[in-house]
Amino acid sequence: MSRDRILVVFLSLTLLFLLTACSQETEPVVNQDEVTTDQDQITETIEVDYTTTIDDYNNYIDNLLKDMGLNNEEFTLQSSEEKRERKVDDYHFTWTYNYRELEIPLFGNKLKLLETIKGEIIDKLEDEFAIVEADWVDEEQQVLNIKLAFKPQSTGEKIITHQLKLVQAKPKAKLAIILDDWGFNRKGTEEMLSINRPLTMAVLPFRPHSQKDAKLIKEAGFEMTLHQPLEPMNPEVNPGEGAIYTTMSSEEIKETLEKNLASLPDVLGVNHHMGSKASADSHVMAEIMNVLRENDLFYVDSSTSHKSVGFETAVEYGVPTAANYLFIDNVDKKEAVEKMLLRLAKVALKKKELVIIGHIRMNTALAIQEMIPTIEDMGVKLVYVSELVR
Repeated sequence: MSRDRILVVFLSLTLLFLLTACSQETEPVVNQDEVTTDQDQITETIEVDYTTTIDDYNNYIDNLLKDMGLNNEEFTLQSSEEKRERKVDDYHFTWTYNYRELEIPLFGNKLKLLETIKGEIIDKLEDEFAIVEADWVDEEQQVLNIKLAFKPQSTGEKIITHQLKLVQAKPKAKLAIILDDWGFNRKGTEEMLSINRPLTMAVLPFRPHSQKDAKLIKEAGFEMTLHQPLEPMNPEVNPGEGAIYTTMSSEEIKETLEKNLASLPDVLGVNHHMGSKASADSHVMAEIMNVLRENDLFYVDSSTSHKSVGFETAVEYGVPTAANYLFIDNVDKKEAVEKMLLRLAKVALKKKELVIIGHIRMNTALAIQEMIPTIEDMGVKLVYVSELVR
């Protein structure tokens, strides 16, 4: 081969080598582990519809309001439903937002004050809802706003499903009436139970009709206390079965009171019967307060003696308490009781809160029923005594 031909072949091979090398440097290197396709880049949205869940929540709220006597359509000031949706990560949530505004009547029924039932409402809502936020919009005017929500699919997002706005006018004063001496099925029982207002009935233990009267009281929706017999100043007066005496030991007082309470399991507190001697005895009252504190019961000092230490002992032992201001039916005549009620309603307006005591009598029942419109026109709200103990 000639020298020139060898040179041409050499140069051609060199050029071919250089072109091949350049081609390899410019072409991208593909890592199969990093290859992505359009299909891999598409994330599927998960649709979550909470319609059925919200329906269940609505039923729960309706039943709750019904149980509390608040489901009357007349109470509804405003209600609305609104379809809502939210996209969170891979989820698309849809639900129905429910708003309801209710006006709780101040007068005309056995309903408690909104400030009293607030805690009960919240506790029952917390049994069903993961998130319950309750705030006074205006505590002075009694406007309570409640928001109900949950966190779906562990996203950390809060979805508000319901809002309840509860409104109630504020009374000028609160008046609690305790009716003593239940347990004998006395005349006036039916009339007293027909009064459609908050009243507190005090039942004596182990009387001929204690159980029957207690059952009637509960069925009628009234509040009930144990009317605990205490030793009177006059030894010739018998306070009846279940009485506590100043001669009793601490254990005897405890056993007697616990037995009386067990016979009337629906009572929320205690007020005393007679007891001008025992209620003035610090030892007796201290032992009574020990039992009441253990059982989360309140105590109302019936004030049968100006020497009573019941109220101050209850305060000392941390037992919620109140004291009777006056008996309304020392004169067992309808007109006399009406005059006393009018007088005490005026006192209530000055004091803002007042506890008074009457008895299960026909004239007392008729007088209370007769005076309700007058008392309420004055802006005085009848309440259960449990709403006034502190």
